Amino acid sequence: MNYKVTLTMLLCLTVAANAAFGQSQKLIAKTHATYRTNGSYTEDSTQYFHSGNKTVSIGKYKIPEFEDMADSIYVFKYNTTSKTLEIDSKTLCYYTGTDFDSSITYVPNGSLGWKYSLRTKIKYSGGKPDTVTYETYSSGGGGGGGAGWRNSSRIIYTWSSNNVATRLRQTYSFGGGGGGGAGWKNNRMWTYTYSGNNETSYIDQKWSSSGGGSWTDSFKRETTYAAGKISEVNTFKSSGSAWTPDTKNVYSRDGNSRLIQIKQDIYTGSAWEANRVDTNIYLANNTTAFPDTAVAFAFLFGNINNIGKWYYSYLSKTDGRYTNETSLSWDGTTAWRQTDGQDSINYWYYGWNLSVDEVSSKTDMVEIYPSPASNTINIKLDGIKDEQVHFVILDMQGKLMKNWIGKTQPVTTMSIDELPAGNYVLHIQGDTQVANKRFVVTK
Repeated sequence: MNYKVTLTMLLCLTVAANAAFGQSQKLIAKTHATYRTNGSYTEDSTQYFHSGNKTVSIGKYKIPEFEDMADSIYVFKYNTTSKTLEIDSKTLCYYTGTDFDSSITYVPNGSLGWKYSLRTKIKYSGGKPDTVTYETYSSGGGGGGGAGWRNSSRIIYTWSSNNVATRLRQTYSFGGGGGGGAGWKNNRMWTYTYSGNNETSYIDQKWSSSGGGSWTDSFKRETTYAAGKISEVNTFKSSGSAWTPDTKNVYSRDGNSRLIQIKQDIYTGSAWEANRVDTNIYLANNTTAFPDTAVAFAFLFGNINNIGKWYYSYLSKTDGRYTNETSLSWDGTTAWRQTDGQDSINYWYYGWNLSVDEVSSKTDMVEIYPSPASNTINIKLDGIKDEQVHFVILDMQGKLMKNWIGKTQPVTTMSIDELPAGNYVLHIQGDTQVANKRFVVTK
């Protein structure tokens, strides 16, 4: 659904992500498909996460730069002309021990293969991330100097025990144009306070370079708790000299302490006015903290307007990680319906332990070429048509090396340039058939 993610959904995602820390099954793929009037879905983006042997926990440091910790991430986007998913980018990640060190993002470069696009580098201090630096790649020319990596922005962290105390964002200036000399320039500052590990205050400030430079208040969020759970979130805007109320979010819970509703009011300047309500729904047999359905509606000129409805399924109701999120829209009169181009399904897929000895022997259903292969393999299937298929590459010890999901095509082409030389098994599992084929990679 092309609406802004609801506050309820954000909370659910946070709970699900936190529940996933330390789990053995890592996220290996996420796909997004948009609803069409013929009742089908068109998959328009896919992300593949290859985690290899990494044992690090996703979200280890509770900061955005560490939300996805993997060996590689491949992103595919839907081409409306060819009506196929095409590679959009790949990101290769590097580690020092169990700590993320850096990553490089590549984009397609026609017949030349790949070209550099972005680089992220991490510097640590006292065992915690100190500075995250983002760089863009310049191919040179145009008066901008030679080819190479160039500073773009960076985030500098300070810590309060294991919690982030401040995040300072700076952008890099190359000088000229009346903007002063080259170097790092202040941009944004986020300051956090806590009660234990619970965030109680968050302040967003913008840098003003006038008059020698100073920080100007922009936005503030204050959070209160009851029995260790969020009970109210208030936000404020800065009027320049004081904080002005902006929104008030009140959290309601059932007898099992499960979140059932967030009611948001907005401040009109003189009074509070009802704005929106987000509701979680739990089925009778659901005793977990993870809702089966979420519904959001807003108040507009005294009328109730339905915003969206979402159905969820999970890898495990005690685990809380999503496997499916389906959105619906209100038809304006009587019912929730799926709307062409507006509603969608998100799928999350997780790795599993699979032994080479357990793979089926139907090798005649699969053709892989070239073999030996170097950078890509082409896959032709016989007997598996018009299905969404799991493709799994295992090494000869049964270790999961690569995993992706896609609709069957006459020929499916997949990059394997991250695989070292060796022997592998391609395992394919469709809705009705299972098959495998051995192949060789040379470098």
